[in-house]
Amino acid sequence: MKKLVFLVALSFLGFSSISKAQNILPDGDFETWKLYTPVASAPFYEPTGGFFKTMNILDTIPTPPGITVYRCDTAHSGTYSARCVTRKIDVLSIIIPGVVGNIGLNFQTSSAILGVPFKWTTKPVRFQGWYQSFPLNNDSSAVIIRLSKWNPTTKKRDTLAYNKLVFHGTISTWTKFDTAIIYRNTTTMPDTICMLLLSCAGYSASNMFGSVGTVGSTALFDDVTLTGVFPWGVENMLTQNLTLSVSPNPASDHINVTLEKAVQDGRFEIYNLQGRLVGKYQVSDVSARIDISSLPSGMYYYRMSKDNTSLGTGSFIVNR
Repeated sequence: MKKLVFLVALSFLGFSSISKAQNILPDGDFETWKLYTPVASAPFYEPTGGFFKTMNILDTIPTPPGITVYRCDTAHSGTYSARCVTRKIDVLSIIIPGVVGNIGLNFQTSSAILGVPFKWTTKPVRFQGWYQSFPLNNDSSAVIIRLSKWNPTTKKRDTLAYNKLVFHGTISTWTKFDTAIIYRNTTTMPDTICMLLLSCAGYSASNMFGSVGTVGSTALFDDVTLTGVFPWGVENMLTQNLTLSVSPNPASDHINVTLEKAVQDGRFEIYNLQGRLVGKYQVSDVSARIDISSLPSGMYYYRMSKDNTSLGTGSFIVNR
């Protein structure tokens, strides 16, 4: 029952991220990259989180240039972002859009392998991120999200939700995209998610040779996330390992935190509705008084943790 109540509370809050280190999407801030050298003459960078991938492996076959995604030191926050560039493989006369997302390659069918398993226990509510766009010759960039579930009867995938945002014109400053995910089926949980960040809106997933775009069109992406779901794989967030209470609730200038037992080096964290950390406090005794006089009125989410492991969670309201 506690798990159910907690899920409902988090869905209501539209909780987007716990911290920079625990982004909803692995490396959705594009801060960590790994240099791969499958061919010594053609090294390329890949995001390390395991969620976002590129088609840079194309550069290792005898049809360069194939690198379409770069680690970029122009970032919305932090140090790096992902820079996607549309290329053309001259030998084959095909357009290869810069794309980072849930993508792989099927060389035999010349098609993309799209999607990764959906690991969350709640449906995402909004698809958000930041971008810059530098299209050429009236080209455009885009972001796509698709949620689906395998249908054993039809032997096909049922699309449960699909959103595509197309960005026209030059956008030279970091601009936020934010769209509510529209569900065609509101009762079925997805088993697969596919997210694509593209320098070329004319991308064809079914036939890579059929993509349409202008060589050199560029788009930058950073701080991409979902709301309404837990951080990827952090199932221990659902576990209430410690009984704790917060009072008064609603509160005005302070809250009293009471634990069932002392937690050595415990940390009490407060997040706002956007999932941003707005306060953290060392709480090692069975009780603590925390000043919240600087917090605006509204609802807040709290987490008690030790060594970044969640021990207990909940929410409270500030009302003045």
